[in-house]
Amino acid sequence: MLKRFFKKHADNSEKGASKERQIYIEGQDEHVQEAMDLLTQKNQFDLDATLVEVTETVREAAKASLRDIKLMEEGHCPACGHKTLRQFLFTTVCSSCGWFSFISPEEGKSHIHLQSGRTIECGTTFETKGDFVLGITDGVVRAKVSKENVEYIEFTWTDEEIQRKRESRAREEAGICSWCEKTLAESKEENVIVYAAFGTMQERFVFCSDKCNEAFQKQYPVRIHKNCYERSCLDCDLCNKRYLGEDETFLKLLEQGKV
Repeated sequence: MLKRFFKKHADNSEKGASKERQIYIEGQDEHVQEAMDLLTQKNQFDLDATLVEVTETVREAAKASLRDIKLMEEGHCPACGHKTLRQFLFTTVCSSCGWFSFISPEEGKSHIHLQSGRTIECGTTFETKGDFVLGITDGVVRAKVSKENVEYIEFTWTDEEIQRKRESRAREEAGICSWCEKTLAESKEENVIVYAAFGTMQERFVFCSDKCNEAFQKQYPVRIHKNCYERSCLDCDLCNKRYLGEDETFLKLLEQGKV
């Protein structure tokens, strides 16, 4: 059970700063500026209302995402609500309605097997709403294939990836502090969840106390950006995420209007 969300940065000098743009959509800057100018010329209220609508949409999406995560934490399917989730190393499947969630290999490969007999090798795959499968390698789309032409997709995990996942799964099930390695159940303090990147790949750490959390952060400074320990994962996209970084505290902050 997740217990704590990242603390918000208290520096007053940053309160007025605009949020960092997380995804750059190539060639759209001029269109955005034109739309904002048009709304401003017509009525400043229109622009303000549009920005409020965007903020509300983000909040509603965060609530929906958090709902799904909390349901899954309790073993319930986010699609049908039944407590029929089965957890595998890289995949979660609902035995009731067939809903599933999985992650692709990070070091291994994905192979798109076509009905023609050809095979396309890539790093990972994404299924799009346009009934296409995108094959991506090293952050670049290398193939766009119609789903109708796909026989099946094969995931080839490295032995190292599988071993690390097994060890990580065992630690999570045992509930061991990432710093002192004591059982979390023995702690009388609130557990601290930290998501941090020591390169480009995000990791998840659980600490039995603030003391262990602070000791860990002093010993292991993050490499991806300076305030990875303080920044909310929901507002950041600077690393390859394994986890969304949401927990029950975020919903409370939303309800209190603090985010």
